[in-house]
Amino acid sequence: MENRISPNYNTTGTLIVAVSAASGALPVSGALVTVKGSTNENAGVLSVVTTDRSGRTPRITLPAPPAAESESPGIEKPYATYNVDVDKEGFFPQSFTNVPIFAGTTSIQPVNLIPLTEYGGAAQNPGRSNITEYENPEL
Repeated sequence: MENRISPNYNTTGTLIVAVSAASGALPVSGALVTVKGSTNENAGVLSVVTTDRSGRTPRITLPAPPAAESESPGIEKPYATYNVDVDKEGFFPQSFTNVPIFAGTTSIQPVNLIPLTEYGGAAQNPGRSNITEYENPEL
């Protein structure tokens, strides 16, 4: 999908999303990564890509304010922000809001996907045991 460039920014930065499981030990290939604008000026889907076998997306070029603006007084923030959604079958979806992108810089957003349980996809609390109590008819 082609990026829609915001007319407010005439420079770009890039984003790579690195998707893994098992606290970063296993790369997740084939994850769907959607980048959306986080403001009214750049709202909507800007890019949709999938991760490769190393769990990384290709570089996603995104509009960002010029780096020189960071030296000007009164500039609220010298970067653009985007929202990133990551989906992969068999894992809980992850969303990240206000991911910063600086002009002329590559930002890397790490994502650790958590697998769904094997019990119909219902979330299980790992800190709690599932114990079934039975009544003792002799008591």
